Amino acid sequence: MPVTQKIILVVCFAFSFLSLYAQTDSTSAGSDEDCTTNFFERSESIKSPAKILLITKSGKTMTMASFLKAQTYADIQYGLVDLDNDRKKELIISDFTGGAHCCDEFFIFKNIAPNKYQYVARTFAGNVCVTNKNEFLYDFYELVGYFFTCYACAYEDTTDTTPAQLHNIVLKYNSGKLAVVAGDKELKNQLTDNLGKLGEQPFQKLESEIDQDNGLRKEFAFNLAVFYYSFGRNMIETKKLFDKYYKYPDAKKVWALFVTQLQFIKKDNDF
Repeated sequence: MPVTQKIILVVCFAFSFLSLYAQTDSTSAGSDEDCTTNFFERSESIKSPAKILLITKSGKTMTMASFLKAQTYADIQYGLVDLDNDRKKELIISDFTGGAHCCDEFFIFKNIAPNKYQYVARTFAGNVCVTNKNEFLYDFYELVGYFFTCYACAYEDTTDTTPAQLHNIVLKYNSGKLAVVAGDKELKNQLTDNLGKLGEQPFQKLESEIDQDNGLRKEFAFNLAVFYYSFGRNMIETKKLFDKYYKYPDAKKVWALFVTQLQFIKKDNDF
């Protein structure tokens, strides 16, 4: 089996079973736990979930109480919030999968009749934060955490020209859809500046398929993921950026694994 395929299989396996094998960590929700709590504190509470009907993604109709019971994860929170200021409140449900490095889920349902809501979207990531403007800050760190390195390993640069940390995108709900807020010229300039600085770093050869680098490849993946989602999900333009700045001999292998990571993100999220 080619080396690239072996690495992809290893990462696929690790990601698929991350929540099962991770050790419990009470701090895994990080500082973003506060913004999630604040979000639900300002939401309208639901006193009788058994009286609320939900239409799920598969089209099945069930009570909200049954839906909540079916969620096997902990820290379930829910409430009603007008996300797009149209005077109709959306139903938001959030839970946390537990484990050291994973993961939070947000479900969004839109109101279609009195006490009846239809599935719109789901996010699956780590440390998603809902701001006071009802924007969802979606962080790639959990899902790309093991990209050619250990989860806690991060690229470090102590110089005055260190790349800015960019590993999240902004999601906004509007008119029954959760979508990525498009990036602007400033963000694009920052991303290309980051990639340029990263591309100047010395190559760190990995001696084996399970060897880990200093976080440089993961930092490339963060910036490329932000660019891909913030600028129209244009794979051709994303590949051009990669080819321009990642000039190391393992480029083919790194790009293949990056594409695999994007496929995971697409599969588990609706935006």
